[in-house]
Amino acid sequence: MIESELKVTLDPAGLARLRRHPALADLRLAPRRTEALVSVYYDTPDMALAAAGLTLRLRKVGRGWVQTIKHKAGGTVAGGLFSHRESERPAPGGRLVLEAPDEDGALADVAEAAGGAPLSPVFETRVKRLVERLAAPGGGEVELALDEGEVRAGEARAPIREAEIELKAGEIAALYAVARRLFDRGPVRLAALNKAARGYRLVLGDTEAPLAPRHAGTLDVDPEATVETVARDVLRDCMAQVADNLVVVAGSDDDEGPHQLRVGLRRLRTALAVFGPSLGRPATAPVNAAARDLGRLVGRLRDADVLIAEVVEPAAALGLDATARAALVAALEARRERERAAVRAALAGPETVGFLFDLGLFIEGRGWLAPSDYGQTERLATPISEVAPAMLDKRHKRVRKAGRHIGRLDSEALHELRKELKKLRYAVDMLGPLYPGARVGPYLKALKELQDSFGSLNDVAMAQAELTGPEAPGAADPAAQRGVGWVLGTLNGRLADDRPRLFDRWETLREAEPFWR
Repeated sequence: MIESELKVTLDPAGLARLRRHPALADLRLAPRRTEALVSVYYDTPDMALAAAGLTLRLRKVGRGWVQTIKHKAGGTVAGGLFSHRESERPAPGGRLVLEAPDEDGALADVAEAAGGAPLSPVFETRVKRLVERLAAPGGGEVELALDEGEVRAGEARAPIREAEIELKAGEIAALYAVARRLFDRGPVRLAALNKAARGYRLVLGDTEAPLAPRHAGTLDVDPEATVETVARDVLRDCMAQVADNLVVVAGSDDDEGPHQLRVGLRRLRTALAVFGPSLGRPATAPVNAAARDLGRLVGRLRDADVLIAEVVEPAAALGLDATARAALVAALEARRERERAAVRAALAGPETVGFLFDLGLFIEGRGWLAPSDYGQTERLATPISEVAPAMLDKRHKRVRKAGRHIGRLDSEALHELRKELKKLRYAVDMLGPLYPGARVGPYLKALKELQDSFGSLNDVAMAQAELTGPEAPGAADPAAQRGVGWVLGTLNGRLADDRPRLFDRWETLREAEPFWR
């Protein structure tokens, strides 16, 4: 049996809110019930089952015990969605059943992985569970389980507080339809680990680190993988980066949170552009538009962070008097806090939460499939190695076109070139693993250095836009305005020094050998 469930990590307030959510009454198919669950997980002394991607569990429900074997092979763990093959059987007296009729081969898999080594308890979970059987909007049935308890490994303990939405009937869209109804405010923290994974971490002594800004993952691309498989994996990584950083921005003032959230959204949009011809533009357009709008929102906070930490402070440190510096920074920090409050309010709203679940459904439900597109099946099944050169060529040529006559480009045209460079960089990060590192390295180095040279250009443009005009922070404060003059003068001087380097690095990239040809 294939089990598919969407898991969300909760805080106490979120758990209490879900328990009394009004949508439960609308969707309920049967009376709710409560359960006290004790689950004991077994493995060999060297954890051979875990290494083989198997989980063996005895669970006490009421007075009875059930044995469950879960197989990770061929399953899914992405964006809070867990899908795996599962085998269940009664376990009288709470004892393992290792010899019995084995129609699905689960017992044989356990025996092979164990290799004759003894199986014994390694950790357990104890939770109180509230269970709801719900009708999914649009069709299908799900079971909602609200769990609160802990995982135990010897003397070590870790809390459990989560929601599981398990598919009981219908398509995977049912999971996301119910999630959309129940999670109407953010941030939503999609689970990255199930209970078994958390238990093994506890056994190994790994502490659960607080949520930190998430960077793009390292992609391993098989040349024989299909275009659809690679697109799915890239989109999954983009979604993970977006989802984790939504939570970081909501609960932390770390400057890296808004930065990585915006990067994740830009990577997502680049992936939709790179794989769009294969996936189909009509399907990707709504996702792209939603990511663009969210990126613009987060961009205001990110720009405020950059303006203070990477533009004003370094320029002011070169000699601006303390009074002017303090007045300007205070005005900018006040505006940043207003931006942060506005961004957090928007990210907590139903539109952002809806975007997250819609993105998950688009990826896991293959939302790009178009029955009327008769050539799509062939495009999606093409090995990525056959089309990657054309994908990279397209981004490379767009950069070459945008940078033509670079010495005569105005600020707006240079900004467009900078955006095209970012898209090329993300495309190289996505598809570069197909090629030997020695070939990718020189091209990527030239690309990164050129992007760095655009930093001062972008800083000047942003500073001029943000620090001048009647609505600028500190516009009515002479000390702050003195600081503005100093900062802009310093930046313009740096820009004059940096422009020749930018042109030189442009020529280096132009001459770099495209590694995919």
